[in-house]
Amino acid sequence: MSTTKLTRINILYLIDHFHGVGGTENHLARLVTSLDKGKFSCTIVAFDFVDNHLSDTIKQNGVELIHLPVGRYYTVNALKNAVYLTKIIRDKRIDIVQTFHIKSDFYGSIVARLSGVKYILSSKRDVGDLKSSWHFFLNKLVRGITCKYIAVADAVKKAVIEKEGVSTHKITTIYNGVDKNIFNAPSFEEKRRAKKKLGFSDSDFVVGTVAWLRPEKNYIFFFDSIINASNQVNNLKAVAVGGDEDGQQLKIFKNYVDQAGISENVIFAGQVPDVKKYLKAFDIACLVPSGNEGFSNSIIEKMAMGLPMIVSDVGGNAEAVIDGYNGFVIPPNNSEKLTEALVYLAEHPEERKKMGDRSAQRVQEMFTLEGMIQAHEELYESLIAG
Repeated sequence: MSTTKLTRINILYLIDHFHGVGGTENHLARLVTSLDKGKFSCTIVAFDFVDNHLSDTIKQNGVELIHLPVGRYYTVNALKNAVYLTKIIRDKRIDIVQTFHIKSDFYGSIVARLSGVKYILSSKRDVGDLKSSWHFFLNKLVRGITCKYIAVADAVKKAVIEKEGVSTHKITTIYNGVDKNIFNAPSFEEKRRAKKKLGFSDSDFVVGTVAWLRPEKNYIFFFDSIINASNQVNNLKAVAVGGDEDGQQLKIFKNYVDQAGISENVIFAGQVPDVKKYLKAFDIACLVPSGNEGFSNSIIEKMAMGLPMIVSDVGGNAEAVIDGYNGFVIPPNNSEKLTEALVYLAEHPEERKKMGDRSAQRVQEMFTLEGMIQAHEELYESLIAG
């Protein structure tokens, strides 16, 4: 498992599910396609996999993505796949294993250690609000074989230390990063055209959100505030971009805005391959979940597009958005505060512009893809250097 200065560092990434729609999948795709190929050789093993646009991009960049359907990790099938995973690790002479989510953290870490891997990293992507006590118990069992933890925000770092008993010196924060070549502020004309394509006028005040239609994303709270703000802002329009796993949440929300009489002012875009054409039409953006956040790619992508943000104070949201500087940070589930922020930004276009400019500048200073990649490369090299 050793390397020399002349050989590449072989890294295996283990992820529980890879369907190409989540923040973790996007993060991993950016990571493996951006690392210095002269220094690092990457492989991904996904325990639950569906072909998607991200997996196509990963493969086109020469990274092998292997589907290993483990299922429940206390079955005979899991034991058989553990043998196969061991073969992958040994054949590829893996130096570092990095895990994402509970099955990879527990089952994957144990198999990796038994296969002779010395350096095992665990990536922590949220504050664990949706995890059970059983999950935390399993995570604690593998603390001794996990040499380093990567938290996506300081809030996540704090939660992992408190809930899993991880030593402070074993965990480091590496923020997500935005590709500035993809996400950048549109010109006035680009914004005008983007609004027109959605059926909006130049003078419409467009509020957007991008998130899965899941209960923890708190869409009802978002739409409550849109309804209330519409009573004070006549030209307010709302756009919700995000998929729904079974269609039930979409039905609930469509019925909700219909009964409120604002359905003509709301667009449900669904899951889209290119979110930028919607972001260009936004005047402001919101992400107001009730909990279980980490550090949202969605927030910093919107910031890079020059948008002022309104976010709930959960997870690492307040590490990206500074209250009163590039947007507003509000208490979770506080519809009154969200309504106040919406109305304020609608009525103060000059302040809105300043906040949007500060968002873009903040991304340039703290949340670039280059910075994220460099931090990972330095961590990997420091482990191998001992």
